Amino acid sequence: MKLSIVISIYNSHLALERQIKYFSKMNLSDEVEFIFVDDGSQPPLTGHMKNLSIYETHNNLAWTQGLGRNLGAAKAKGEYLFMTDLDHIISREAIEVALKFTGEKMVFRRKIGVLLENGTLTQDREILKEYGYEKEDLDASVHGNTFVLKKTIFDALGGYEPRRSLLGYHPVHRKTEDCYFLEKWKKYAKKNNILQVMGPDIYIFPIGQFHKTRDLNPMGLFHNLSQEKQSKFYKNEQYQTK
Repeated sequence: MKLSIVISIYNSHLALERQIKYFSKMNLSDEVEFIFVDDGSQPPLTGHMKNLSIYETHNNLAWTQGLGRNLGAAKAKGEYLFMTDLDHIISREAIEVALKFTGEKMVFRRKIGVLLENGTLTQDREILKEYGYEKEDLDASVHGNTFVLKKTIFDALGGYEPRRSLLGYHPVHRKTEDCYFLEKWKKYAKKNNILQVMGPDIYIFPIGQFHKTRDLNPMGLFHNLSQEKQSKFYKNEQYQTK
């Protein structure tokens, strides 16, 4: 197995259905496996396609994405991990390049796009407007949370820090588990004189900062956890994973 595509998912059942249809149409080689990690979805995630495994984190808390990614990496058989989020749409070109990749880390520029109900990727301007995107420029920059990385390096870095992954929501005004993981990578890369490379374009649904009203859940495709929830109930020390 060369490539393990790992996506940690909380609810977002409709988006998952579209992704499964999208990936199924690619008819990829057996060198690619898909690992979807169910991070406490209700009802639990289900889906069927070639080389797909779904694992549950069994955490006490919704949205512990870092722990989900750690579990996915532990289950992965691939030499390389392709980690991304469900609101991102991995292009066939990105997968094909990742299958030939022999370096250490690859990142990707993003374009705005959506998956239709039948799993078709589109950048049709009228459809993008329906999803809340009204700008002319379809560029969405590079996102540090989506990457291809050698599994041995992910393991050497210790994956995501559990204590950074237990908020239960994605905070706006503080560093996330992604930031701490990227800091570890940067130190490792500098020490070992490694440069990450740029891969082909991938795509992202127009949500949050890319949506005209900053809607995090357009069309009801994704989870509805608030990014602004600031309750003592969510302090890290109050949680232990099962």
